[in-house]
Amino acid sequence: MLGFLDHPDPAFDGLLSGGPHDNPGWDGGARVAAAPEAKKVLPFGPDHSHDAVMEQLALAGRGRRRHPTNSGFVVSYERKARGLAPARLDGLLGPLLNWWMQRKQAATATAAGRGPLVMLGQDPGQVPVLSQLALQFAVCDRWFCSVPGETWPNRNYLHAATSDGETNIEIRTYTNRTIFELLEDSGASWRIYHDDTPQAWAFPALWDTPAQHAKWYPASRFAEHAAAGDLPSYSFIEPNHRPPLHTLDHHPAVGGSPDVSTSQHPENNLVSNAAYDTFDPATDTDFARGEGLIATIYEALRANPGLFARTLLLITYDEHGGLYDHVPPPTGVPAPGGRRSALARILHAIWHRRVRRFGFTMLGPRVPAVIVSPLIEPGTLLHQVHDHASVPATLRALFAPQAKPLTRRDAWAPRFHEAATRTVPRTDLPDLSAYLPTAPTAAATSAAAAPAAPGGAGQGQVPHYYRDFIEQADLVSERLRQVGEPEIPARPAPGGVQRASQTSAAFNQAAHRHRHPSS
Repeated sequence: MLGFLDHPDPAFDGLLSGGPHDNPGWDGGARVAAAPEAKKVLPFGPDHSHDAVMEQLALAGRGRRRHPTNSGFVVSYERKARGLAPARLDGLLGPLLNWWMQRKQAATATAAGRGPLVMLGQDPGQVPVLSQLALQFAVCDRWFCSVPGETWPNRNYLHAATSDGETNIEIRTYTNRTIFELLEDSGASWRIYHDDTPQAWAFPALWDTPAQHAKWYPASRFAEHAAAGDLPSYSFIEPNHRPPLHTLDHHPAVGGSPDVSTSQHPENNLVSNAAYDTFDPATDTDFARGEGLIATIYEALRANPGLFARTLLLITYDEHGGLYDHVPPPTGVPAPGGRRSALARILHAIWHRRVRRFGFTMLGPRVPAVIVSPLIEPGTLLHQVHDHASVPATLRALFAPQAKPLTRRDAWAPRFHEAATRTVPRTDLPDLSAYLPTAPTAAATSAAAAPAAPGGAGQGQVPHYYRDFIEQADLVSERLRQVGEPEIPARPAPGGVQRASQTSAAFNQAAHRHRHPSS
């Protein structure tokens, strides 16, 4: 995303200096160099399960000298494209689930020779919003994800400074204390702004009482609240993860149409292998809409200078998506500590992904992290190591300095608010309004609301990762039904995507009622 950024600070560790920045090819083939030729789409979603990431990091040495080399990205992606990396499960139900997943794997399209695509980085012109904010404010070139693994554990570190012992996505209830609860206990306020099914639902303590549930808002309300100067101490904004309800090739001629997703997740931006080479860069994508989301949040803050002058906007990514980076992650960082919860141990005994033993003393690959504020000088570079636990660590420093850290990782994590060094807010803020999303036409809105065409090559596909969001939405729906929330329909909608959308709508309706109990 930012590897080919031409940053004014020569210390910026990108791909325009140093090197060689390359990886060994598949099966002993020629080395593959990084290049600024990435498209907004991919033919296959890179594998970023824990075992795959460990393959990408390619650890070398023994004992205390064991260290990542970041030399396994091409091999990992080629393996995924060839269909050679089915998930492996252990536990009582592991063998049955292995059989089922291998059966489905056999029907998945595969291709050879695609491994080099994982070495392609974005030209800054393809990510103009993120690139301009990185140049005009502060960029962290040593922000690593907290776990060499998938979305859920890394987002959990951002919320709770621990993943409760998980390195991969495990859909269950998480009971770890979060930064939201810590802030609340210290007299600070919080809100979660979300669109569709948020991963933050994984912590029921944040929504299972009327008072907590009322703090969840549709993402569309953020701009309204910013204009009114009505933001809490901490706002967490989660994008729309819903998969595109269009065909794999993003083409209306075969029955597809864009949906409202703002996810830059690779699997939300897939085209068929046959269509990749001739993909039109002007085609609308969820990836581009992710840039539009960033511009929307930034412009909402810029429109209220008084509010913006006391606000830090952090833009980051939960994990690296399986894509190449040349900077090996640090080792020897503190594990969060604590014992895995009782529920986690029970579920783990029934079924779990078979992964290598991991001590949580090594971070995962780097992810983009940009910090925006009128109190930050243009071209600021933060070269200190950060991980997602830096979010709760910074929030504690700002709003709850007397509170104890959530975990040992939280206690260790460096803060980032020191990037705001100015005493007088800047007035030369960049105008990114040209990148705001345009309102869809009536025809596009109608098409996006239509279900995917049944059967045939043009049928829309639900990415594998979104099944986790559907499963989580089902857990939320059942919990709300048990406590008697009247908005939850008695009869779930047919189809997983529709069911998740139904739960999200009901959740928002209940949150509104909790905020306005007399209406």
